[in-house]
Amino acid sequence: MLSVSDRAIVLTRLDYSETSQIVVFMTRDHGKIRAIAKGIKRGTKTRFVTGTDLLDVGEIVVVTREERSAVLATLTEWKHTRSLLGLREKLTRIHAGQYCAEITAALTEDWDPHAELFDALFGALVELADADEVIGAVVRYQAALLESIGSMPRFDGCIGCGRADEITHFSSHEGGVICRHCEPGRIEKRGLSRATLDVLRALLQSGLVRERGPYARTDSEPQASGCANERTRALSGSLNVYVGPFDILDYHLTQMMGRPSVLSEKLVPSTTRRTL
Repeated sequence: MLSVSDRAIVLTRLDYSETSQIVVFMTRDHGKIRAIAKGIKRGTKTRFVTGTDLLDVGEIVVVTREERSAVLATLTEWKHTRSLLGLREKLTRIHAGQYCAEITAALTEDWDPHAELFDALFGALVELADADEVIGAVVRYQAALLESIGSMPRFDGCIGCGRADEITHFSSHEGGVICRHCEPGRIEKRGLSRATLDVLRALLQSGLVRERGPYARTDSEPQASGCANERTRALSGSLNVYVGPFDILDYHLTQMMGRPSVLSEKLVPSTTRRTL
């Protein structure tokens, strides 16, 4: 049997019995881990009922037969180390955090390490816990996820002819943008405005997708540079600046998952997207 300890964020959880849960964790050094937490909801005279909740941050120890095993690991220790209480102060914040967790759980493989993605998720949750508008943080995390798993579409030029101007559409299956000259021959496509394309290009060129403070055992807050904060403010503008990029990246993620996110409509309703 293999014992694994790591830092973890709770992506999903399901009650298994009156006292147990099945939990999906995103860990920093071992990737996504599915584990059964036996008795985690059972209290004793010396121990309060702990359980786990979505987006909890902590330290875990699991026992498994071997890494990449299809069998559930067994959670033997769980220590809650960080309470992001701000996430639960506004419904939009918790919806945004759960959306990030949902797409992470759907598009990452078990036991496939992505330390930079863990840091990005943790950074996004910290940002969301104090955010007035959540869409910018979500878009940056969408892009970080796609970049980490190697599925970032091409936004610099048309996938058909390479031209950078006269871009009118986006194709998820072909992995990039399409100009008006190449668009008639494509079946799967989504309209893309110039303003949305400009924001996506600026986001990817700014370095904000990769510039996340690392999660540290001794630090309660990830450190973000002042330069990054200035670029975030300059790029953010109003809420509407990020609605178009969210729609395009969410559309791409939907195609990859084979289903829409259950939370994307709560973040940006389809009626709002159609007005862009």
